[in-house]
Amino acid sequence: MTDEDFLLEDDIDEEEDLDTATLKAEDVEDVLLYTLDWSVQSLLERIGTTFNINPAFQRRDAWNTLKKSRYIESLMLGLPVPQVVLAEDNHRKGSFIVLDGKQRLVTMKQFAAPSDIFPSFKLRNLEFLSDLNRYNFEKIQNSAEYGDFAENLLAQPVRTIVVRNWRKPAVLYQIFVRLNQGSLSLSPQELRQALFPGKFTSWINSRSADSSLIHRARRIKGEDFRMRDAEMLLRAVAFSERLEDYQGDLRKFLDEMCSKGNASWDENADHYESRAEQVELAISRTLNTFGERDSFLRFADDEYVRRFNVAVFDAMCLVFGSPEISDDSLREKKAEIVEGYKNLCVTNERFQSSLKSTTKTARATSDRVILFGEVVEKVLDVNLSVITRAKRLVAKTNEK
Repeated sequence: MTDEDFLLEDDIDEEEDLDTATLKAEDVEDVLLYTLDWSVQSLLERIGTTFNINPAFQRRDAWNTLKKSRYIESLMLGLPVPQVVLAEDNHRKGSFIVLDGKQRLVTMKQFAAPSDIFPSFKLRNLEFLSDLNRYNFEKIQNSAEYGDFAENLLAQPVRTIVVRNWRKPAVLYQIFVRLNQGSLSLSPQELRQALFPGKFTSWINSRSADSSLIHRARRIKGEDFRMRDAEMLLRAVAFSERLEDYQGDLRKFLDEMCSKGNASWDENADHYESRAEQVELAISRTLNTFGERDSFLRFADDEYVRRFNVAVFDAMCLVFGSPEISDDSLREKKAEIVEGYKNLCVTNERFQSSLKSTTKTARATSDRVILFGEVVEKVLDVNLSVITRAKRLVAKTNEK
């Protein structure tokens, strides 16, 4: 494959290249740091005055209301929040440039001290303080029942790191780049590895790192630093192992697979390895049927949507991993299967929904397996046991 065949998971957010090639070690050696714990109230007094929140390299206000609401909720409850990083402004004494934390500072200001520049918003979809949904700060502050949460917010300390004694703007650009590179939140699989350590979890990580077929399916060139390859193997093994037990909470489902796999690894290591081989067989069959370019993609508007679709991946792994399928018959009938899949994507609303909207529900999971499986059954004239399993999942879902 050429580099053009590797597809990105999401659209690219293009950012201007930052020229730091002229920097030398001595340019950064004398940079000093000091730490402050400012309360939210103190920060509010500085935002838009002594805090310059719009240097050229900062993004605009990009958080949606949900993300802003969850951040305010964390402050009200005293939960840990990321630190803010500032740099002293060499051109304005007593002023600071925000290197990291602009969205958090803007959110504080919009909620607790709104103005024309910082328009107010109401909280929504809170996880712990759901009674405050649709409240703004003024309403909370004037509430006899919830007023303490407003006081908690204003008094909450926020750790602030200040950079001083920098001489070249390129130093701040470099710090900004490194903050954004180095402060990425954990991917679900990275966090799962930390929460559920054990032999099975370690095997998922190493086995996926060595699997060229998983990398080809996922359009990555090798072991992925964000562990997307590990998550693909884990979810494929989990659905292959426990499809009937899936209840629609994917995170919990995958966490439980790690927990159960770790507990049973010593007696089931060979079994799990056979599951991985089944996944790789399914990937190979998908690639051979649809081709490298069009595998694991959704079809719409007379063409494949050029983004990896994990819901398609789930269905292909379960159906094409079926032991009832013969490689020879699949090879002979692949054109009919491709046409059947395209027709499903275009004409069947249940199948469409299972690939692009409510993909994580138990019903969507069973729908895509049953519908695509029935296409394969008809073309190859076989009975697939995975369809029976998916129908059991439907029955369990309907019982609730």
